[in-house]
Amino acid sequence: MPFIIPHIFKAGEKAIAEQVNENFNYLKQSLEQVNTLLNNKIETNVQDINEGITQLNSDTKAISDIIDDRDTILKFGTVVIPDPIEDGQIPTVEIELVADKVHTAAIFANSQIILPTLEDDTKYYNCLFEFTIAQDVTLTLPENIKWIRKLLPDIIADGLSVNRLLFDTTDGGANWIGHFSVDGE
Repeated sequence: MPFIIPHIFKAGEKAIAEQVNENFNYLKQSLEQVNTLLNNKIETNVQDINEGITQLNSDTKAISDIIDDRDTILKFGTVVIPDPIEDGQIPTVEIELVADKVHTAAIFANSQIILPTLEDDTKYYNCLFEFTIAQDVTLTLPENIKWIRKLLPDIIADGLSVNRLLFDTTDGGANWIGHFSVDGE
């Protein structure tokens, strides 16, 4: 509805009033268009922010799931014991580690660690192995491990202490660096 200036016009004033009225209506329409554009932009931004929050919540849940899974794995671990005892001998068990994983085990039989085989284009990897080992049980380690300060680990075999071996490589698995600790040492 056009805005009308109530006035009794003298000669020439009517044309000026019509121009003022036309300018006012043009300004009103321009402001309405700006208002519509701003409302649309705000609505789009609100949708983008809500989608971002939803994605962040999803990512946070995924990270939380990984942490929860890791905590469960560390609590229970994997019992490493061979099938059946033959002729009174405890056969050797192979413990195959996978790169970029946390492995845990309770070892009740003579065992040997097998380090991961990496794909040709892979250079950098690591894996953590946390384990308890029963008395009178041996753990054989691969020969291509260079130990920190050239010290072989003194693995505690009391069935209680948590031994930690961390292996990392920068040459695709040809050589590994070994780090060792017991119960946080």
